[in-house]
Amino acid sequence: MRANQTLSGNISVDNISTTSFILKSSTLISTINSENSAKEVNISLDSSSKWIVTEDSYVTTLTLENNDLSLIEDHGYTIYYNASANSWLNGQTITLSNGGTLTPIQ
Repeated sequence: MRANQTLSGNISVDNISTTSFILKSSTLISTINSENSAKEVNISLDSSSKWIVTEDSYVTTLTLENNDLSLIEDHGYTIYYNASANSWLNGQTITLSNGGTLTPIQ
């Protein structure tokens, strides 16, 4: 868990690894798993955190406090998610505030 921090840099994960990010009052400026190579990637943001996306990203689970999509600054990039692990998204493709999308992995 990270609290009261700004974290930046691209996050790469190999196919045998799992990673989880739990942000509290923090900002993540990053792409996550852009090559879709990770075994599992989980990200959780509280209402005082923000993820500033710097490239298309792939996550297994995305947990946003109050399901608040405004916690993501997408900058036009796509975040791919595992539909079965994110029932709150109902398998939908959702257009985010800056023209990017949150879309299920095909």
